[in-house]
Amino acid sequence: MNTIHTHFRLSHKIQDEAFELSQAGDCNLYLSLGQKSIRLAIVDLKRNKFVVLEDYELITVFSAVQVAEQLRLIASDNPLFKAVRWNSVRVSVSNTHFTLVPETLYDAAHKADYLRLHSQVDQQRDVVLAYSHSGIEAVNIFSVDVVLWQALQDIFPEQPVHFVHLTSALIRSVLHQVGRNTERQLCAFVERNYVTVLVVSPSGLEFCNTFHYLSPEDFIYYIIFVMQEQKLNPDRDAITVWGDITHDSTLFSTLQKYIRNIKLGKKPSDVEYSYKFHDLFEHRYFELYSLHLCE
Repeated sequence: MNTIHTHFRLSHKIQDEAFELSQAGDCNLYLSLGQKSIRLAIVDLKRNKFVVLEDYELITVFSAVQVAEQLRLIASDNPLFKAVRWNSVRVSVSNTHFTLVPETLYDAAHKADYLRLHSQVDQQRDVVLAYSHSGIEAVNIFSVDVVLWQALQDIFPEQPVHFVHLTSALIRSVLHQVGRNTERQLCAFVERNYVTVLVVSPSGLEFCNTFHYLSPEDFIYYIIFVMQEQKLNPDRDAITVWGDITHDSTLFSTLQKYIRNIKLGKKPSDVEYSYKFHDLFEHRYFELYSLHLCE
């Protein structure tokens, strides 16, 4: 008897008319797993175009076990997860359990030891993984809860699942965009109750961390704290924001009180998007789009 209850709702769905499931071998499937959402997107590699997006909002879900349960429920009723072999499956996980280590110091045999310096690692509960950033000569070491890791192995038994931490997708995409600029920049990616803050310059990544916030006051505290620590001026230096934030939100209003120049970010430009994506805000679903830049 199935005792797992549905605690999600499909809040947004886009599918280009030209996409067919038979094309899966020529497409990449991207998944982003957060504490409050499960999102997926599909890129048609022949056309270099995003053709599908689905956004599932998680309701009264508080643990990785519950996220994994909801992921299995979504997969059980969604043809995109059934009997399909994609060209590649990439998954980003959002949590605060990550650390960046210089490539020259990294030893794969000790990746769990590096992570333990910053996060609690439970050998029974966590799978420790690593993603190499050749562009900044660093390795992102992170953990995935074993129940999520196992759920994805079960959902895609016929092909490998490539995991990256949310911060890696953001780093790759933000640095790709900033490469054309000459000034240091503050960037923020907003999730419900989490904000990832990056400081980047033409020379590379200077700062990256994820903060847990419970109120707008917490949110702005972390933003201003990073600006002060990084010698950035709220009256002069801009912040570029992506993610789950809107012009009429309390978070945006709070930003406006303390920072003079706020920009909503753009989606990655080196890939096309079905016309059905054109009605979406440019700064939304940046974490999904950015997976396209992770190799």
